[in-house]
Amino acid sequence: MQRRPYTKADKPATLICSNPKCNNISSKLYIVENKIIESLKIWLENYKVDYESSQDKSKTNNSKMIEHSIISTKKELEKENAKLDKIYDFLENGIYSKDEFINRSKSIKEHVQRLEEKLKEYNELLSKNEEIQTQKEVIIPKLENVIDLYNKLENAEDKNILLKSLLSKVTYLKTEKAIKKDSDPTNFELHIYPKIPKI
Repeated sequence: MQRRPYTKADKPATLICSNPKCNNISSKLYIVENKIIESLKIWLENYKVDYESSQDKSKTNNSKMIEHSIISTKKELEKENAKLDKIYDFLENGIYSKDEFINRSKSIKEHVQRLEEKLKEYNELLSKNEEIQTQKEVIIPKLENVIDLYNKLENAEDKNILLKSLLSKVTYLKTEKAIKKDSDPTNFELHIYPKIPKI
């Protein structure tokens, strides 16, 4: 869909499909824009409720579980590295033969490697979790700003940039013309896709 401006000042721009074979019916652009902003307002209110109810739970439970796993894995790594030191002592003191040492050290080193990989995953998960939390905290004022600024902008390009800063896409579908006097000019479907982390 694209914006089609008109030269006459009294004729508002429309949203049309550039494909002549497309069955999607056009609408006045300002009506679609108003619906997008209205949808964002509703979405924002719902997001605020979800965010407030999940904020403590997600921050505390999720992060603490990951942090607990990191501590446990580090302790296990320390134990395995201590075992590795011990078998070197056993080899030096003649308690282990060379073959016994090789087999035992191989087993411990493989376990250490698995633990290190697990630790790396936990750290990445914790970092991602913290990043999501930060994004959640930033998104509400950002969304409020977009809603507040949008209708104050006169330039279509600026409006587009503003929406793109928050939305990955918007889909529009209209299958019936609103040609009668009592027809609903908002008889179209809109789906907004915000660029935000899921709660």
